[in-house]
Amino acid sequence: MSLLQDDVTSVVAVSNAILASSVDGCIRRFDVRMGRMYTDDLHHSVASLAVSRDGLCVLAACLDSHLRLLDIQAGELLASYAGHKHEDVRMGCAFTADDQHVIGCSEDGKLDSDCLV
Repeated sequence: MSLLQDDVTSVVAVSNAILASSVDGCIRRFDVRMGRMYTDDLHHSVASLAVSRDGLCVLAACLDSHLRLLDIQAGELLASYAGHKHEDVRMGCAFTADDQHVIGCSEDGKLDSDCLV
């Protein structure tokens, strides 16, 4: 497994894998069973990650004021959400308990929510 290219901003564990986001705009998935690393390049610094309750999706809070929802296994971009300000400070993101909405913090002191369905 190769080293990360920049500062690590968030680490989360999912079934048999570890996800790490970094300032270089990538999310890396370390497959513990196979000893492999997979990289998804979002092209914007990733400040934080959240994993859906079912463990199938990851939400990335990027420093271009977008939340990006990805399929963990395929790395496919499923959705992108805007409407909050997130450019300079590390801000968090989350799923609601039922995975029906995503929530992103904003530098203007607000929380923004978007529906997944």
